[in-house]
Amino acid sequence: MRKRSLALTCASVAAGLLLGPVPAAHAAVAPVLYGVGSGDHPGDGLVWVSASSDSAITSITAHLYAPGSAADAPEITRVSDFTPDSSTGFANTWRTTTPLRLADLGNYRVVVDLTDADGDTTKAEDTYNYELETNLTDLRATPQNPDYEHQDVTVTGGFTITDPRTGDRTPAADTRVDLEISNDPGATTRTGADGRFTYTYRVADSSYDSVNAWLWPDQPSYQSRANESVEVRAVQSDTRVTLDTTEMNVKAGQAVTVSGNAEVYVGGTWKPLAGATVDEIWSDEFGGVASRPVTGADGRFSGQLTLPKSGTVEVQVRSGTFLKYAEPQKVRVNVAAKTSLTGFTATLDKYAQLTAKGRLHTGTSVPAGVNNKVDLQYSADGKTGWKTMKTVTPGSSDPDSGAAFKGTFDAPYKGYYRAHFKGSLTWQESYTPVVHVARTPTRITDGNAGPEPVRKGRTVTYKGRLQHYTSGAWKAYANQKVKILFKPKGSNSWYDMGNATTRTDGTFSKGSTASKDGTWVAVLLYPNSTHLVSAGYEDYVDVR
Repeated sequence: MRKRSLALTCASVAAGLLLGPVPAAHAAVAPVLYGVGSGDHPGDGLVWVSASSDSAITSITAHLYAPGSAADAPEITRVSDFTPDSSTGFANTWRTTTPLRLADLGNYRVVVDLTDADGDTTKAEDTYNYELETNLTDLRATPQNPDYEHQDVTVTGGFTITDPRTGDRTPAADTRVDLEISNDPGATTRTGADGRFTYTYRVADSSYDSVNAWLWPDQPSYQSRANESVEVRAVQSDTRVTLDTTEMNVKAGQAVTVSGNAEVYVGGTWKPLAGATVDEIWSDEFGGVASRPVTGADGRFSGQLTLPKSGTVEVQVRSGTFLKYAEPQKVRVNVAAKTSLTGFTATLDKYAQLTAKGRLHTGTSVPAGVNNKVDLQYSADGKTGWKTMKTVTPGSSDPDSGAAFKGTFDAPYKGYYRAHFKGSLTWQESYTPVVHVARTPTRITDGNAGPEPVRKGRTVTYKGRLQHYTSGAWKAYANQKVKILFKPKGSNSWYDMGNATTRTDGTFSKGSTASKDGTWVAVLLYPNSTHLVSAGYEDYVDVR
């Protein structure tokens, strides 16, 4: 089957005539043959000739020889009833008026005799294509504007064949048809007994499809019709996304699940959008991450992304053949950076003052305001009942060393301690390991200064008993130095009156010369590293 029109060949010949050299008026110029053809309708069995000369052509005879015949073979037939023809739009064209009814189809060798008014003659040879003419009728694509709910297009049409041997036009039954569909290459089908064909395909391009059809009969043929292609253009519908939430909090390295519903606007209403790709994208100047879930039959979608830092994920339905981009919806994702507390220590001094310190690591940035706090916490058993004893603010920091923190407060004689960074949307919570701290409590009982009153210059003796709490009970604390202090009446200062050493039962006594009225007290002022200080009863003595 030839798709290009022979009329174009004739047109080219005519154009060549117009552009060719013009013979001089005084020279004898023989006629020139440009071509022989069957025109746009070879089924009519007519012969076209294009030629020119320096004077009017007065005689044209075409001798036809069987396809593939030898040079000396006899002619099969000849035609000479040529009349000028202007249907091609070009001058110097002639055609026969009587249909040529040959026995066989094929490419016939043609020898054309041309004579002009000056008596000049030319014998030239060419080829005449004697072939079937196929005609396409009623080419349709339904729907011509497919949409989301009607994505399949059915192409229909019919073909007839005109045979130049008889001039009869009949349906092209059970014949192969090639469909030219710009976005479905290789599509083919066959005609039925009535010459009609049907082919269905799914539109896959959002621009348009150009649909055409060509018949392929078993014998030489020419499809003589103008390009009847049908344009199929998809309709893109509006889409929208509804998110399950617009803000989420995750830890660094933890994936966040972005989910919701996708809908498409078709038939005047919003409906669940099935089988569509949803773009979930986070990006900054250094790159980005994305998830592209596909919606289910109910329009639901769910995708996971792991963000390197806090930011906004934009979510929208990806445009396609039948879908427009949805207006982007945004999810704020707060990514809490990893933090740590290191170098934590807790020390209890002899006055039951606990000092806790360590370092807070928050990466490359420092928490601001209320977020830059560390709680120093106490628990009696190290597991439950944690209580914040003091909240401190870490100092300046850098990524390597961290921010130092320190706090001092009154504390029980024993217990468990830890530091706690509460964290925020930007930073993760963190704790230190638990530290156990303890000192042994002491006490001075039975403290008494006497006699009372006492004469000036006589001896005042302070007596008492020193104990420490060990193994769950108060017991005598022997061989310890207890300092005796005196504060004169009207004074705010205490004076060291010497030391007393505790006996095996923890008792002690120390005598001093009475000089004036005042208050006496005994204190364990310098215990070892495992005990707490303690003080006895403050006893006022009147000196006379």
